[in-house]
Amino acid sequence: MLDFNKLMQQIDQVGQESLEESLDEHETLLNAHEAYEQAIVAAEEFAQRLTDNRETVLWPLSQPLERFGNSYKVETQKDPVTVVAVDGSQIMPSHHEVHACYLLNVGVAVVTYGAKQPPILESVPQLYHRPEDLYPLVDRRRVHIDELYVSLERSLLELQTLLQRAIEMQQRGAPVVALFDGSLISWSAEKLPFGFQSSYNGRMLATLEAFRNSAIPLIGYISHSRSSDVVNALRVSICPYEVSRCRDHCGHLNEEDFPCSKIWPLSDRQLLHSKLDLHHRSTLFMSRSPAVKNLPAPHKICFTYVNTGYEIARIELPHWLFADGQLFKNAVSTVLSQAQKGGGYPICLSEAHHLAVIRGGDRERFFALMTQHLIRLGASRVRVSPKESKKRIGFV
Repeated sequence: MLDFNKLMQQIDQVGQESLEESLDEHETLLNAHEAYEQAIVAAEEFAQRLTDNRETVLWPLSQPLERFGNSYKVETQKDPVTVVAVDGSQIMPSHHEVHACYLLNVGVAVVTYGAKQPPILESVPQLYHRPEDLYPLVDRRRVHIDELYVSLERSLLELQTLLQRAIEMQQRGAPVVALFDGSLISWSAEKLPFGFQSSYNGRMLATLEAFRNSAIPLIGYISHSRSSDVVNALRVSICPYEVSRCRDHCGHLNEEDFPCSKIWPLSDRQLLHSKLDLHHRSTLFMSRSPAVKNLPAPHKICFTYVNTGYEIARIELPHWLFADGQLFKNAVSTVLSQAQKGGGYPICLSEAHHLAVIRGGDRERFFALMTQHLIRLGASRVRVSPKESKKRIGFV
């Protein structure tokens, strides 16, 4: 247990340092606002500079697909519409438990507005226990799964479940909007072996293509986003060098000493907090992250920021959806309406989260059921490790 008497002194230090950091952040924000306004004035030159410097900076440069600095009114959602939302959670495998396995649980919330259709609220558990689940074949070698691998598999299962339910809900007759909790960009996939990346990206692309073929808008919603794609683009605009060759000009410096770091670190939502009017969205950008570079053009992930009245939320979508102007507008309107109905967070995503979450008691019950079932089947050596046993019983 925590000794809060010993911890209080450290908590007090956090408070003091946070006050100092807020002063630095204020100056950084002022510099960023100045850079933002300058980029708006020279929007075409700014966009060209991003293109010219794409291969020479140390971070991916997202490309604006609309004039930089423009904002767009998000219209009120028009009924009818069916919103399908998913979220997920997991139980990781543990060699201390009675059996090696992991569990993915996907929460699904379906609500139709403007028509008398019953909502659907359910959770869909999926158990993985076979050797090929726990030791998948990657580049002709069996590898032991870790939390990164399981998280990626969970994201893909969530998208596949979302697709299946969304297609089913098209039978209700109302337009369908599919909401995914979090980013559509598989940021962590590039950390795994190439063989896994190739397999994973293929399965992801097949899922994205099915959304497109079914004309179902797919939106990834990120609350309290830490992304800084717009800020990183502005760093190029204030670079003192004609070509931002970061390794040549600044390779000997720590990043906080780069000339462009007077507007860094700062998140996009902090930058745009005072720039977006209520119920307006920002310029839409296409991500240039390495995680999406191999996706075909229609499925490149784009993003924009929306002032929901509660926060500056980041929403992501495939490029094909933006290209279909009316479908895109309707989808963004639905997202805003969902945030309003949920008091700051899309209500269907909130319901999906509650359905997906696995609490401590659920985990204990799951392994208790696993133990009882194995015993009934006559399995031998059905017991937890000595460490797990002592953790549950305690010494005092």
